[in-house]
Amino acid sequence: MTQEIKQVLIRNRKPLLLSLGAAVVVFIFLGGSFLSLIHNKLEMRKLTQQSAALDEQHKELLRQMDRLKKQDLAYIEEIARTQYNMVKPGEIQFRLVK
Repeated sequence: MTQEIKQVLIRNRKPLLLSLGAAVVVFIFLGGSFLSLIHNKLEMRKLTQQSAALDEQHKELLRQMDRLKKQDLAYIEEIARTQYNMVKPGEIQFRLVK
């Protein structure tokens, strides 16, 4: 069996070498394009995830803006207390240092 394979390979040496050479030439010219394609697909996946995160952040900001436009007093008080460290008149603010 192996003798037959050797004989077939010897008989078809030129076509095999030409095929191998053609494959190398194709890889040289298209190999960079293939790697670029893979890189672009990975970049596209990353940008799609980033876009989804930004869309969610945009929706949250729109909800916050809507609450501010409606003058939701509880929400405005929450922002004043958390972001600006404000207190109501007569309240005492305690700060814990870690």
